[in-house]
Amino acid sequence: MADNTDFTLPKDAYATFDALTLKSLIKQRLREGNTFTDQDFEGSNLSAIIDIIALSYHLSLFYLNQTSSESLFNESTVFENINRITKLIGYKPTGYKTAVLPFQAEASSRLPVNVYTIKRYSYFAVDGTDYSFISDASFSKTTGADEQLTALSENTLLYQGKYIEHPVISAIGEEFETVTLLVRDNINQTPVNIETDSINVYVKSVNTGKYNEFTEINSLFNTNNTDYVFEKRLNENGVYEIKFGNGVNGARLNPADEIFIYYLKSDGIAGKVSAGKLDGTNLNTFTTTQFEAISPDIYESNILVLTPNLASAIAFTNSVGSTSPNDIETVDQIKENAPRTFFAQNRIVTNDDFQAFIEKRYSNIISSTVLVSNESFVDNVIKYYYDLGLDRPNQDSRFLFNQVKFSTTNQANQVYAFMVPKIKITDSDNNLSYLTQAQKSEVINTAQSQKIINSEIQPMDPVYVGVTVGLQDIFNTKPSVDDIEYTDLVIQRKQNNRISASRIIEEANNVFEEAFDPANLELGDVINITAITTKILGIEGVSGLRTVKRSADTGEEVRSVPFLNIYNFNAAYADVDIASTGSNVALPYFKFPFLYNSELKSRIKVEIID
Repeated sequence: MADNTDFTLPKDAYATFDALTLKSLIKQRLREGNTFTDQDFEGSNLSAIIDIIALSYHLSLFYLNQTSSESLFNESTVFENINRITKLIGYKPTGYKTAVLPFQAEASSRLPVNVYTIKRYSYFAVDGTDYSFISDASFSKTTGADEQLTALSENTLLYQGKYIEHPVISAIGEEFETVTLLVRDNINQTPVNIETDSINVYVKSVNTGKYNEFTEINSLFNTNNTDYVFEKRLNENGVYEIKFGNGVNGARLNPADEIFIYYLKSDGIAGKVSAGKLDGTNLNTFTTTQFEAISPDIYESNILVLTPNLASAIAFTNSVGSTSPNDIETVDQIKENAPRTFFAQNRIVTNDDFQAFIEKRYSNIISSTVLVSNESFVDNVIKYYYDLGLDRPNQDSRFLFNQVKFSTTNQANQVYAFMVPKIKITDSDNNLSYLTQAQKSEVINTAQSQKIINSEIQPMDPVYVGVTVGLQDIFNTKPSVDDIEYTDLVIQRKQNNRISASRIIEEANNVFEEAFDPANLELGDVINITAITTKILGIEGVSGLRTVKRSADTGEEVRSVPFLNIYNFNAAYADVDIASTGSNVALPYFKFPFLYNSELKSRIKVEIID
């Protein structure tokens, strides 16, 4: 009988993780022992037991392998684990970002001249949902006539959702006391969507009976023992933790101090609204017994609050729709953002720091960002407009689109931030997106505390490049947008193919729509004609394509080329900046492509060939 005390295994056996190999090793061991004989007979009792053992070890080894991988930054796939790892470098994942809504406000003559304050948490009922002020907003009425409240609308955004008053928490009084904002929906007990920038904290001192407002900061360190501050972090369970000081770094709470927390609860994607929905004077003031008790300690007694009655003299409207909300950072986003934030050390020094800050902080507003120095701006952007023949580009009326600004001597360190927002604005035949002044102000203001003192951010609108099927006739030396209407994309289909023409047209149009979906594009992107052509030729039933120019008078074909030909042009200066090409186009960093949608689908034709 073989010696069963020898447990030596082949060298490669220790690397074995699959159930089949484990099963084979068990069978081999049993053969060597000569105690059992039916291990090799599938269906036997012993064979069934071996299967169970092998599978159990397989699952255990798989779990151990996954657990080991989850401890590594590059290998981690679970939010809980990647959050714990990045916590070691002080990285804070971005929480939920609700939809935001720019607005306009016009005060009628009925509103007396004065300085007014719209109290935080005030809200509008908009198309079945709520949009709130997350901070106090002050403005001046300067004349007895009707007046546009430009300063108010350019510096304030409305956030989708309504403020909730958290149950009072009694402090323990320990160092770095931490409270968890565990809020769940009453119906299905799932966590609610809390706007990450909306959390406000007030503490009633047990010693003085006074309410103190605590300010959120990025880190408690380098603060004084009398500073009323707190840190906020989205923990590994996706729940906010609020941490107070220890009496050295930040004020320490006293035992039995009362903690009051207010947060904005979002309705998610259901809270989006379109343009024109904020129509009227339906401003509501947030009022609770507790907040009324807090208010005298956080507001000056001489401020004039804009009550609903006074607000009835102001027309609040929205010319653009709201943005879309953003969920908390995913694992992949954390892996991308954490190293950039760590290297920046929560400071904005370089252009890369600016870009990382904007992309992380405003992911619900901005889809693409490029930041450049003053030198690059002058050498590329300003030169571009001079090359267009504009002697004074900053005085040209069409720069309402592109907002070119010159740097003076004392603005040499100015950083130009070209940003493509997620808000769509319809502009005649095409759909263009521009940041509102309120959104630009938000970017500038939030960067102030982290940027170096001698560097200023100048938000810039992108130069939008319209792209569509286009071809001039052979007698024209220069393309014109007038050619577009008379240019068709003709897709060829074999006569014996049974795929309908309507289906081919639909799928070809979808190729263009996908290629120019803003979510798939970046500033300075490549207009990839090759990829578009390949996808169209890959449609079932398609054997070829050509671009055809028709006569404006007769509709007859006057020119044809055996490839996809496009026009690309500056949407504001199409008369001087337009090009025709059948090749890929690499755009400079300040340009963003979009599909010039001049009835493109109606200009896609199908012809039957032998």
